Amino acid sequence: MHQKTKKWLVRVVAILLIIVLNVSYTGSESLGGKGAYGSSSVSAAESTNDTKTVASNAKGSAASKAEIEYWRYKAEGTLYPPIVMPSGKLLVVTNNGWLSLLDNGGKELKRINTYSKLSAPAVNGKGQIFTAGTGARLYQYDEGGNGGQKGIYYFKGKKEQLEPSGMVTDGEGTPYFAYQHAVLSLSSEGEQQAALLPEGVSVKELAAGKRGVYVLGSNGVLYAVSGNSVVWEASLEQTLLGAKLIAGDVSGGVMLLAGKAIAAYEEDGKVRFTRELAAAPAGGWTSPALVPGDKGTVVAAERSGNGIAAFRLADGAELWRISASGAGGFGPAALAPDLGAGTVLAGGRSGAVYAIDGSAGSILYTYGGHTAVPASGVAPQGSGRFVYASASTLIAAGPVRTVAITYAAAAAVKLPLDTRLLLTDKLKLSDPVAVSYRSDNPAIVRINEKSVVTPVTAGSANLYVDVTASGYKGQLKLPIQVTAPALNLKVKHDSKKVVAAGQSFTVQTVTIPKGMPVTAGLASRKIGVVQSLQSIAKDYRADAAINGTYFEAYGGIPEPYGTVIVDGNVEHIGNTGTAIGFTWDGKVVMDTLRVKILGGTDGSFKSPNNWYAYFINRTPAAGASSAIMFTPKRGAKLGFAQGTSVTVSKGVVTKISKKENVSIPADGYVLVYTGSEEKLASRFKVGTKVDYKIEMTNLSKSPIAWSRVHTAIGAGPRLVKDGKPAVNPAGEGFSSSKILTDAAGRSGILVKKDGTVVIATVSKATIKQWSQIMIQLGAEQAMNLDGGASSGMYAQGKLITTPGRLISNGLVFGTKLKW
Repeated sequence: MHQKTKKWLVRVVAILLIIVLNVSYTGSESLGGKGAYGSSSVSAAESTNDTKTVASNAKGSAASKAEIEYWRYKAEGTLYPPIVMPSGKLLVVTNNGWLSLLDNGGKELKRINTYSKLSAPAVNGKGQIFTAGTGARLYQYDEGGNGGQKGIYYFKGKKEQLEPSGMVTDGEGTPYFAYQHAVLSLSSEGEQQAALLPEGVSVKELAAGKRGVYVLGSNGVLYAVSGNSVVWEASLEQTLLGAKLIAGDVSGGVMLLAGKAIAAYEEDGKVRFTRELAAAPAGGWTSPALVPGDKGTVVAAERSGNGIAAFRLADGAELWRISASGAGGFGPAALAPDLGAGTVLAGGRSGAVYAIDGSAGSILYTYGGHTAVPASGVAPQGSGRFVYASASTLIAAGPVRTVAITYAAAAAVKLPLDTRLLLTDKLKLSDPVAVSYRSDNPAIVRINEKSVVTPVTAGSANLYVDVTASGYKGQLKLPIQVTAPALNLKVKHDSKKVVAAGQSFTVQTVTIPKGMPVTAGLASRKIGVVQSLQSIAKDYRADAAINGTYFEAYGGIPEPYGTVIVDGNVEHIGNTGTAIGFTWDGKVVMDTLRVKILGGTDGSFKSPNNWYAYFINRTPAAGASSAIMFTPKRGAKLGFAQGTSVTVSKGVVTKISKKENVSIPADGYVLVYTGSEEKLASRFKVGTKVDYKIEMTNLSKSPIAWSRVHTAIGAGPRLVKDGKPAVNPAGEGFSSSKILTDAAGRSGILVKKDGTVVIATVSKATIKQWSQIMIQLGAEQAMNLDGGASSGMYAQGKLITTPGRLISNGLVFGTKLKW
């Protein structure tokens, strides 16, 4: 074999070394019910849980490979070969007139009844879908399923009930199909075109070329057709009669395969080669597929045997021939190249699908044989996955791929009690897939869904990183040794006289040395309750603490008003004022943080799969419209019974309830929709896979890089920016005179140029005076925190400033924090 023919598949062996894995996978939910285009329903994608080991024979040697079935979709007619469109959506067409669009998880997006028998469809590079119906009808749709009958062709001898050939599209995207002796097409301007073969000659084979199509007539003549014209014709030798055609290579020519005979013509009609093979195929050749390469390779299968062979496009040389044991022959559209995985997929009449290394001529893995119904067509979905049609069932399957996971080239980690870490900082995966995290001893060390590792007490444990993406497997076991605290940092309290704006102020300050651990201190570690500042500080074993964001302190549920981030998770959204954030690499950031939740279902964040929530852990007002997420920081239950709630556990919807005070899962969240937003709940069903992402911007709607912030408190307004006064409370969304103009007790936080943090309180000052005070204290950046009766500060075991009320939250600092 020439080495050049191997280049396009050099990575396939490494990708497809597959071993057995027993994992469960859940399919997609149906839209269900009666469709808009007919009275019968195409049934939903059916969840399957079918992990098997299958022995496949490659050149006489057996190899065990693993397989996984993802989902099944049941149609109400016999399916043509499926098509994976450029967007990743799936197009499936039945012979009795149904056209359906599915997402890559098998969920039906749209279903159309053409009320006509249909031929096999085709999609061009522009995403235009074409199919032909009885009586020479042409249908055209876009990727959203919009469109319809584009035209009906009339010519001498046309019969209404005759069925056309399958569609093909040439290299320029022009659709072609054959009807009796006519080759019909549609120009880019939408004009109907027809090229007629001689009277009495029917079209036997049709193959798309670079420009136009190649046609094999029943009279043994090969025709090159473009639009309305027959460009050239060539009478074939007797040995080539009944040949299968394959075209579309870079040269624009066409190859013919018939028994032991093989030949090729150039685009201009000149003979490229003719030759004879060593052995004829059992039952003749079928399903030839072009595999691009330096000069191209054609792979063809036997109609009634198990053989599959590859031929060089340049000269017809046979590169390899193998036997796919148990295939039982191959249908007319049974082969499809998967260029991303470096394989050729072959669907046998036995129902089995074979993945073949196109350069080496070996079977890498076999899927199926679970049904005696022939696989009528197969198409790759990427990453080794594929879909294939078996009668009225579309099946998505593929191999299980192993993901290598490493952590900073370290076999184990020593973690001092005063240090947390973000595991993903130094985690490497050979494939970018979804993973989960767990500890085998949470009493020693904890890890959350954001990979935040928190030591609890000295001792040994193991952390596990498990691949959760369907079709993949992999695990990292990382031993953790939790040791004694390593930091020797101390906070310092000072009472300072400061002159600002011509007035003297007594300011209480606590200096926090750079690098001292910090977290958000929540009353009773929940959102929506209150506790004394001193109790919060002691619960977290803090060396210093200060009150945090504003909260409802006048009779309602004491929920925060500002944004709160804990352990990398947004636990409350305020979207007013300014926030301070602390990152994993020790930086302190300050900005007008604005947070948006963007949700999706079944792997899609686009309509109709998208959803949103604009609050987190905030009780909806009675009779109002709201979309709110509730996390475990809310507590064990919602605490109210309004609207429709969607319970999500481990990324899957487990319950949908109306007007119920539901439990909040420890490994998930609850979405609550009320009023006009309640319609959003219809996008979820029990079993729906759910995910969301957080979008962070500032007040000017510019994205901000806060993904590495582990702790944040939003309050404000901003007092100092880059060493200069920066007071604009109205611009940040404040309207109360307590912030705009009045003098009151104040709490605040500043950051010096060297990264030192100072927390401070003053008994009475306006916001503008507070800004000047912060500058006198050496602030490079500074912001206001909740004040008045909430203002309080704690250091070294005692209160420095005593709040006049219980508070909802704060910031706590220390070397022995109990996170």
